[in-house]
Amino acid sequence: MTTLDEEPLLDGDEIQGNIVPGFLKPHMAVLALGLDRDRIPLMRRWCHAIASEVTALSTVMRTREHVRALEHQRAEAKLSALRGPTVGAALALSDVLGDVRDVWLSVAFSRPALQALLPDGQSDSIAAFTDPAFQLGMTARSTSLGDPADPTAEGHHSTWKVRDPDILLVIGADDEGDLGDYLGELRPELARHGFGVVYEELGHKLDAIGSEHFGFQDGVSQPGVRGRYGQNADFLTPRYVADIAGQRPECWLYGLPGQHLVWPGEFVFGYPGQGSDPLLRGDERLPGPHWSRNGSYLAFRRLRQDVPAFRAFLEESARRLLPWEITAQKIGADVVGRWPSGAPVARTPGKDIPELGVDRLRNDYFEFGSDARALVLTNGETTDRDHPDADADPIGLICPQFAHIRKVNPRTAASDVGGRMASFTRRILRRGLPYGPVYDQDPDADRGLLFLSYQTSIVDQFEFLNRQWMGDYANPRSPGDHDMLVGQNGQPGQHRLRQCAVPTAGGTTLAAVRDFVIPTGGGYFFTPSITALREVLGAPDAGAP
Repeated sequence: MTTLDEEPLLDGDEIQGNIVPGFLKPHMAVLALGLDRDRIPLMRRWCHAIASEVTALSTVMRTREHVRALEHQRAEAKLSALRGPTVGAALALSDVLGDVRDVWLSVAFSRPALQALLPDGQSDSIAAFTDPAFQLGMTARSTSLGDPADPTAEGHHSTWKVRDPDILLVIGADDEGDLGDYLGELRPELARHGFGVVYEELGHKLDAIGSEHFGFQDGVSQPGVRGRYGQNADFLTPRYVADIAGQRPECWLYGLPGQHLVWPGEFVFGYPGQGSDPLLRGDERLPGPHWSRNGSYLAFRRLRQDVPAFRAFLEESARRLLPWEITAQKIGADVVGRWPSGAPVARTPGKDIPELGVDRLRNDYFEFGSDARALVLTNGETTDRDHPDADADPIGLICPQFAHIRKVNPRTAASDVGGRMASFTRRILRRGLPYGPVYDQDPDADRGLLFLSYQTSIVDQFEFLNRQWMGDYANPRSPGDHDMLVGQNGQPGQHRLRQCAVPTAGGTTLAAVRDFVIPTGGGYFFTPSITALREVLGAPDAGAP
């Protein structure tokens, strides 16, 4: 059993808030900076000063708790309105929610940038970072991720818009105008301290449910992070499954139903990782120098999405599967593992159920390796309210093995590297947003995803998912086929063919040579604690006058 006291207390004033619990704002800016090696002392002073502006976990959680309280009050006001009074109170509360207008900042550094900024006597500590991908950078690792090896191909690293910059700033905001104002104040400060902005791009939510450019709700299956925070030592990830007889171990395994809880050392340096059982803490993970505690690796990928190519693939596939009356929308749902609304194929294989797709208490509750039995929630409701249960699907007859959500997270199903334990140690915290206008507004525009993920091993988490699962025909379970959505077959030329066999169409094989998601930039970074930013990288006596 896992109790409140057994989960570690996270340092809420040290961990940058975009790691946990995540900014999750509707507007985002990504700025990549270059260092002027002749002005390092001035840049160190910037690190010292900017530390007070970087947003900590504790700040994000205070706002999140405030919003949850307002949402609860709004729900109560709406309920009261249904009983007789006017809806004025509910509408006023909705207006209050709109007054939350934060602008939050996160800062991360490449290995060369850390090497340059570390003061005398500390520079050797860079070798303590044990992750070879971080040491080498994304450009050097590009082809091992499955990116094209042909220098003339768009996805080849020589064509990228940004390659391994020194520093990455991520700014999240509730209001687009506030974000613009903040950037207007930030740019001259960066220039004054010797930084060059080598790349800048804005991301934004495309619609109310958080769809990506192919039209599917994104970000549903985020892991929950175990741990406590604050003076009251509350759970970082709220628990929604009632702790009653007959619901164990589910009430200890989940935050939201189906949201597996993962020990924080998989994401933040200096905390216990997964143990031999999901409920047991493992060893402390500190794969870096002593000052790396409370930090995390950040992987950034600028990914262009080829919407017309993806739509053409679905339409052509539907024509091939016409005898089985399988529509383009159904093929898309199988490729993703979810319908456009976010409703999981595992719970509703025949049609989209928009109400299920946006229901956070039910849209992620399924287990490929076992039945997802109905659970009683802390609010007294059950997970099967108005929606079908998810049956066990170990070989992929309901949700195909090639579905994107299944390729990156086998859940409780066995995989090439083990069972449930293996999938827990491969999880990442995704923090990206789309960039560019929706396709139907401007078909010729550049659009895609500003992908960001946090983890304590780039090789064993981010790169593993790309190379071993998304980019491999047989894994995580054979017969599994390719991830047709995001995966890349890392072979040269026409051998980059990706294919999948549709079980509901007699195993008919669908194929594509053209990538639908193309890398156009990126880098690997370390996101330090706020104290490390101020006192190590920004040590006042670390350079000169």
